[in-house]
Amino acid sequence: MASESDLEFTNFSTVHCSIKNHVGLIRIQGKDGSNLINQLMVAELKEAINSFDDNPAVRAIILSSKGSNFSDGSALQGSCKNVDLNSHRIALHLANTRKITIASLRGNVLDQGLELALACDIRFADRESIFGLTNIKSGLMPWDGGTQRLTRIIGPSRALYMMLTGITIDGVKALEYGLVSDITSDLTDEELSLQFGLIISNHGPIAVQYLKEAVNSGSDLNIEEGMRLELDLATLLHSTNDRAEGLRAFAEKRKPEFQGD
Repeated sequence: MASESDLEFTNFSTVHCSIKNHVGLIRIQGKDGSNLINQLMVAELKEAINSFDDNPAVRAIILSSKGSNFSDGSALQGSCKNVDLNSHRIALHLANTRKITIASLRGNVLDQGLELALACDIRFADRESIFGLTNIKSGLMPWDGGTQRLTRIIGPSRALYMMLTGITIDGVKALEYGLVSDITSDLTDEELSLQFGLIISNHGPIAVQYLKEAVNSGSDLNIEEGMRLELDLATLLHSTNDRAEGLRAFAEKRKPEFQGD
């Protein structure tokens, strides 16, 4: 039987999940190396995300993939006629998680695959990865949050340029644009993501959750409203057991043992 620090779940056909050192790892796995996102994968991703988000043993979530590509996009393959696009959307569900989410990216990260990655809080990528929202070439446009998130992350001019031309960029250019937080050198994309996830898992879970809320919710507020939100969350944090444990650990010169309460 697997230990609590290294648990695997095999109850999904398109998604493989495991937990290691308080980090939940979700790997998408399509029918072939393109890892196209279909309706079944959307449903299984939602279930996996919910499971990790509700699990106090999980303090960070990594979204990765099986194979050499993250995802070529949607299994709809450019044909959206008479299709309920909302039932094929997954990015908002991922973006709304309370835990920090980290995208581990390699190979093609295209169309809905990129929209899924954009919904994560942090993105790490292989320098050879290929990024793009190429929908315009099929007479379509992004429909899983791409127009909104790409614009907020890299700015309207670069986002419009990418979406209007349908061009793709590599990991080096993605880093220059601010689309990814870092690109790999000695580590693989997943190793780098796990390393960062472990750093997050060593912090107080409530502090991490409040920090994410302050940044994400505050971006939709003016500066004064954002600072009030920050103060409210910081005040709440001071009343938690984790905060008291942090003070005790500092005084005793030891590593704190946060419990998330």
